[in-house]
Amino acid sequence: MGRARSPILIALLTLCLTHCAPAGGIGSRIFIVRRDSGSLSVYDAADAKMLPTEVKDLGNMRHASMVFSKDLRWGYLATRNGQLSRVDLNTLKMDKSVPTSENSIGIAISQDGRYIAVSEYKPGGVTIVDARSMEILKHIPATVEVDGKEVRSRVTGLVDVPGNRFACALMDGAEIWIIDASKPDFPIEYRFATPSPNPFDALVTPEGRFYLTGHFESDNVTLLDLWHPELGVRSVDIRDPELDAKRSAPIKMPHMEAWGVAGDEVFVPLVGEARLAVLDRTTWKFKQSIPLRGNPVYAVLSPTSREIWVTYSGSENDAFIEIIDTEQHKVVRTIEAGRKIYHLAFSPRGDEVYVSANADNRFLVIDANTYEIKHRFEVASPSGIFGPWRAYEMGL
Repeated sequence: MGRARSPILIALLTLCLTHCAPAGGIGSRIFIVRRDSGSLSVYDAADAKMLPTEVKDLGNMRHASMVFSKDLRWGYLATRNGQLSRVDLNTLKMDKSVPTSENSIGIAISQDGRYIAVSEYKPGGVTIVDARSMEILKHIPATVEVDGKEVRSRVTGLVDVPGNRFACALMDGAEIWIIDASKPDFPIEYRFATPSPNPFDALVTPEGRFYLTGHFESDNVTLLDLWHPELGVRSVDIRDPELDAKRSAPIKMPHMEAWGVAGDEVFVPLVGEARLAVLDRTTWKFKQSIPLRGNPVYAVLSPTSREIWVTYSGSENDAFIEIIDTEQHKVVRTIEAGRKIYHLAFSPRGDEVYVSANADNRFLVIDANTYEIKHRFEVASPSGIFGPWRAYEMGL
């Protein structure tokens, strides 16, 4: 006969089954935004399976964005309804949430990991939150003067930059701000007027030197050298002088995070134009155009820097991913993956690509070496894809 188990042992086993973390390692978990359900699905890349756990009650997930603590204890998610949520990466449950605004658009974590910054459309500004306590430390109103009136500007392009600072762009105020998170009062260290109106999205080059903002319906980009902010900003023209480009619908906001910086070149997906612009990273001058099948949405660089994978808007093109060779400057392969392929992300070593097919309610895993679709999973209304490697990347 088997030995009887003690009530204490049974209680401990029950507690573990109920509360212990799901199987798989934290570093292999990939979070998929589900736009229509206010939740996150979780894919375990090590085991190549979707976890049964779903992180729920996160708010309006349109344009939701996620960052991670350096110890991979927490994930922080900002949603469109102004809710900042902290997700326990062990239990895959929401730990805490705090309202930061009526309408938020971006999130960043400071270089030291102590502060979360959230950028806001309404009422307009930046909110600084303590990453440990989830207490709001400061609201920074984006107050500017427009046509002689004082207004609150929408704030976009929020990223972390070296020196424990945040950079952001004021869409209605046409300014770039640098906020110093190394000081307890979070002062606005620099304010720069942008040469073009309506700055929107932004990026930081991989080494953290240049902050660039795109402008809505503009062929100009504003460039700020963070090593020498005293020099101010300058305008970069991304027009192709050999093309009489006529923008075609749909006109979308520029997605600066999806620019590809490879070696001494920058690859820019142009809003409403069927091309990538190639810029010289040293001079920031236009070099050439790479023709594409349609209007690009994202141009995502492989960790190898050898390829850029491009997704598209428009029903005639959004099922396709075009792959550009960064050395040859041309499309070398096309993958038909599903309907409304917008978001994709590479694994840290570049062996896999994770793709959301929104209209097909599918999450795909593509072998980046063979270009074959390895796995297809049912995920309702998938959108943004966020992996824990973001904990160690600058400018997010």
